[in-house]
Amino acid sequence: MSEENIEIPASPEQVWAAITTDSGAWSFQVDIDGDTARFHREPFAPDATATVTAWEPPHRFAYEDPTFATEILVTARDQGSCVVRVVSSLRVEGEGWDDIAEQASKGWAMTLQVLRCYTTHFAGMPSARIDLIRPVDRHADIAGNLPVDGVIEHRGPAFTLLRTTDPCPGMFAISCFSMDAATLSVNVTGRLYGPDAEASVATERSRWHDWLTRI
Repeated sequence: MSEENIEIPASPEQVWAAITTDSGAWSFQVDIDGDTARFHREPFAPDATATVTAWEPPHRFAYEDPTFATEILVTARDQGSCVVRVVSSLRVEGEGWDDIAEQASKGWAMTLQVLRCYTTHFAGMPSARIDLIRPVDRHADIAGNLPVDGVIEHRGPAFTLLRTTDPCPGMFAISCFSMDAATLSVNVTGRLYGPDAEASVATERSRWHDWLTRI
């Protein structure tokens, strides 16, 4: 079992809206239909379906798929903030599954940073997505010469979160995960915000695609 948590300067209701109704504005689009949750994960992974096991707005959302049982808990704090906690339990055992659980834990740590940036700066704004993935040599220079400038919201060994203002407000999560001993998967999860987001997304997608090609 793994657990990740983060404090967010927003109310539980605002965070609940981001996790459910507005999920596609910052991460994977999640569609809830009764006791079924559908996660639209392309291009990073195939779409997936899970069974909803708890739905208690705005404090608790839990679901299970064949591999993981996941629980998202939102607890109010003073002065309008809240703590978001994600508990993820592996439902299978055997060789190799520990590595998958470790990658999932890293993924949730990244996701919570993106959630905090979204709810702090962009919640409720019109959005457009830029999602790209590319396998690269493990020794590629991934950090240098990003195609945009901005404020670094978070930097870790395998994940950087950048908040931008030009050509419109946006955020870009750049992450790296091992595919095998020689190859990394470099992922760009980008969102542009505001009335000019859709008009800007084609140009910005081309810039990020060119950057991935160069590395």
